[in-house]
Amino acid sequence: MFIKAQRSEWASNWDAMIDIHLKRQLQIKGGVVAILALGFVVSITIPKLAIIRLGEAGYGIYALIIGFSGILAFADLGLEPGLIRGLARPIAMGNWGEVNVRLRTIDGLVFGALAFLVAGCAALMYWSLHTLDWSALHALVVFAVATSFYIRADVRAEMLRVSGAVVGSYVFRGLYLVVYLSIVVAFYSWIRVWHGVWLLCYAQLLASCIYYLAIWSSLRRRRSRLSPSLDNTAFVGAKTDFWAEAWRVSSPERLNRMIQLVMGAVERPLLIATAGLAMVTSYDLLMRLVIFVSAVPGALNDPLLAMLAHDSVRESPDRKFPLALRLTRIASAVCAVAGLVVSLVLWGFFHVALFRVPSRIPLGVGILIAVVAAVNVQTASGSAVLVSKGIVGPLKAKLYTEVGGIIIGGVAAWWLRNGLLFIAIRYCALGLSAIGFLIAESWFLKGTHEQKKEPCCAGHQLERRAGYP
Repeated sequence: MFIKAQRSEWASNWDAMIDIHLKRQLQIKGGVVAILALGFVVSITIPKLAIIRLGEAGYGIYALIIGFSGILAFADLGLEPGLIRGLARPIAMGNWGEVNVRLRTIDGLVFGALAFLVAGCAALMYWSLHTLDWSALHALVVFAVATSFYIRADVRAEMLRVSGAVVGSYVFRGLYLVVYLSIVVAFYSWIRVWHGVWLLCYAQLLASCIYYLAIWSSLRRRRSRLSPSLDNTAFVGAKTDFWAEAWRVSSPERLNRMIQLVMGAVERPLLIATAGLAMVTSYDLLMRLVIFVSAVPGALNDPLLAMLAHDSVRESPDRKFPLALRLTRIASAVCAVAGLVVSLVLWGFFHVALFRVPSRIPLGVGILIAVVAAVNVQTASGSAVLVSKGIVGPLKAKLYTEVGGIIIGGVAAWWLRNGLLFIAIRYCALGLSAIGFLIAESWFLKGTHEQKKEPCCAGHQLERRAGYP
């Protein structure tokens, strides 16, 4: 009887714990989707207000500057995944001295890289405008400074997630969006004539500074609440090893950013050269439609790496986030399928009824793109799992397959003067790489499932104090 009563009590406690974890994870997922929706509203409202004040041509300069965001994003050298994984252990041990030193180092790298990247963007701006517009250059510099604060804040937001404040980190991102939109609305209401785009860039700079200060203050309070800092000298000898490992773990992210940068510079000019401007218009509208497939699943996967990195250094053999991983995968699959159905149903309405232009991309190619996007977004959770374990081989193989498809598709499209061929080959390669990755991920994880969990002498501090579910 005693054993039965004990088992009954254990089962009751387990059910209550699962219920608490489920509610917490649903709260996180709801917060992520809410921030995504808020970001969409901001991305629509600000251009509308700016076009009214600046005109179509004036806003075009701002669009040109915003287009450099993909280049300026390289300022962190793609090291964020490596930092998340590498700093999970010192955060768990309460060694905030090491965390602060690493963050100061990445801040210096961001500053130096931005100076180099801004010079390149200025050269591209001169090439695009055929003149040196000092007002536009002023706006570019302000935008770059805003980007530096945003990158620094985003890195610290990941540290907040590793330390337990997952929901709080997204609240601060929402604060950034609200402040940015509020400042632009205030400018729109108070200043009837805008002489240049620098007002928009200053609005973004102020919002980025507030975002950084809010994240910095929250991380500082959390640091004092979790545990006192340990001796900083314990990690001096491992400095080189830390950055070498961070560079290795971050290599897939760095390669992915390079692919996106090259595609942004090559893809649409190639379509113009082989199929004309009308094809580019149809492709751009199709990409906006495919957002229904990938935006929400991609956002749901965003906090996974920080949570899984936390698990990798816990002393207990049990893991705290299998429920989060399962929920994310289920939600990603459901949202991707729902988005796929919506995008196909809206195909004709989106192109003809909404924009008054027929799609020059055949329905079959559109279905291929949407299906591949739905499959590819399912790799995000597996990517987070492998990176948290320091495994990057399958990720790099996937990206190299994508590169191969891009090269083959580009050469074939140029040789045969067929832009549709480039799109089809590129997305076939992307789909094959995604399927191959999903298979490789399950194989790698099966091989490491029985391995002993990575010990951490103070990892249980996170379990007791971090506030994770």
